[in-house]
Amino acid sequence: MVPAAVTVEVHRVGPAGSLAADSQFGVALTTLWHAVSQAGGAVGFAPPVERPAVAAKAAPVVDDLRSGRAQGIALIAGHDLVGFGRLTPGTGITAHTGSITLVMIDPTRQGSGLGALLMNELMTLAAELGLERVELSIRDGHRLDGFYRRHGFVEWGRRPGWVRVADGDDRDEIFLWADPRSAR
Repeated sequence: MVPAAVTVEVHRVGPAGSLAADSQFGVALTTLWHAVSQAGGAVGFAPPVERPAVAAKAAPVVDDLRSGRAQGIALIAGHDLVGFGRLTPGTGITAHTGSITLVMIDPTRQGSGLGALLMNELMTLAAELGLERVELSIRDGHRLDGFYRRHGFVEWGRRPGWVRVADGDDRDEIFLWADPRSAR
């Protein structure tokens, strides 16, 4: 069920962003990540997951955002973090590339266009940073490939049975890439 229309604000997270990567953001990120994980979202956990396990993974993400090693896009509705995605630019000989991870939308707001808004913002950020290629990976079985293809991503490889969702339920990890200068 999608809630009634609420104004959603887009914020960049980190040193140059409009939203600080502080402890308050860390709590909000943990809350969103836990909700998405509990709903079966493909964000590194399989339900059920305990909140402290998610918090342990969120802490280094916040540190990377705080230090500028990564940049984030946060979607805020009222006082709630309802969407988040992280962009990590490459360095050295891969400085023209980047990785997009942790793309998540509050489960109660999925299907409302927030995922498309988040991806457009991440691709805009990547283009502004001068990145020529960005990659991401998805778990097979979530029908996410069509969503990412609509944002210019194409598959470049798979790792068969790489993700174990549950005993006897192994999924392929699918790798996609796009040129952010033309994918928006």
